Amino acid sequence: MTTDMTVAPVTAFPAGPAGKARPFILITPDLGETPQQPTECEYVVRSNYAEAITSAGGVPLILPYDAENIEAALALADGIVLTGSRPGAEVADRRRDFERQLVAKALTRGKPLLGICHGMQLIGECLGGEFLSELPATGISHIPQDLPDELAHEIIVEPGSLLAGWVGTGPTRVNSLHRHALSGHGRFRVIARAPDGIIEAFEGETEAFCLGVQWHPEYRLTVLDLEIFKAFVARSAEAGESRRVEPGMSGSDAVHRRLAALGLTLPEAETPPGAFAGAVRTGNIVTVSGQVPVAGGAVWRTGRLGADISIEEGRECARICLLNVLAQLERASGGFDKVRGFVRLAGYVAATEDFTRHGAVADGASELLRDLFPDRWEHARIAIGVSSLPRGVPVEIELTALVGNEV
Repeated sequence: MTTDMTVAPVTAFPAGPAGKARPFILITPDLGETPQQPTECEYVVRSNYAEAITSAGGVPLILPYDAENIEAALALADGIVLTGSRPGAEVADRRRDFERQLVAKALTRGKPLLGICHGMQLIGECLGGEFLSELPATGISHIPQDLPDELAHEIIVEPGSLLAGWVGTGPTRVNSLHRHALSGHGRFRVIARAPDGIIEAFEGETEAFCLGVQWHPEYRLTVLDLEIFKAFVARSAEAGESRRVEPGMSGSDAVHRRLAALGLTLPEAETPPGAFAGAVRTGNIVTVSGQVPVAGGAVWRTGRLGADISIEEGRECARICLLNVLAQLERASGGFDKVRGFVRLAGYVAATEDFTRHGAVADGASELLRDLFPDRWEHARIAIGVSSLPRGVPVEIELTALVGNEV
């Protein structure tokens, strides 16, 4: 299947996707430096990046290279675009160092990411891939002209991928302007290649939306280009809705709204099955007893990681455990309005002797805690492998929280 060329009109600040508030999208610029005039250094980004975001329903914001401002910028942002650079030119160390820090923190915070050309290569590196400074000699030109305003070559799309959902699995054509590439393997799935084998697109194996493309969809030459920005902005809007709190909304209401946005609800805090309390408050500390993956009165899974339970099933068990933990915490603290932060989360993982990814399983609980309490989620953590757990479950989660009269 070949994608027909479609040029998108630029519209001024449309409504956000599906009636949601327009998401704020950070854009990383390139750096224009003149060694003879160091005071005249410029941030440079083509306007079509901003226009593509605006047309898809987002609000573009250019982000300068200041590592001290990353946390504040991420608190504002709903999604991030890492842009391309001058073809064949090594990006400045200042830019590369800043973007590495930005990507690392964005992945931790669960922010949707879109990497284009250099941006795709850098995100791929952060996920474990390898940067190629020179392309192999092939019959395909990856920089056929000075401007990528025409379609240049085909890409082969992997079945079952995001791209396949938009344009099918047959070959489609893209523009091209690069002399570097991404290679190797990492926490990503390659979803498109050029006929010469060069990686053209990947999906990050991450909690949040993460897409890297080697070509330049901001020129919006095809339906595929339009779908990339449409999907990215839509996912950014969803991420923003899940964390945004209306003025006057209580802390408890905000947490329950975020739960609802994720399709979740808290269960009733159950009476423990033994001679202990579900949670105990001592001063401004609440310690919640270990909770297991029980949903609707029944154990969700039994077994061990490394044997009959997959990593994703283990992560889901950890999430269910955390919902039971939070039910106990809400009751013991008098409401989530009183929860000021968290001290420690402990994850116990029933596993085989050769299993080593206990932390990846406990991430299921930690990441959900971050999604529900985005302004105060940080916590110390321990993930321990054990031979067995009560009722044969794979995971048990314990949590200590800091509470008070004011958040």
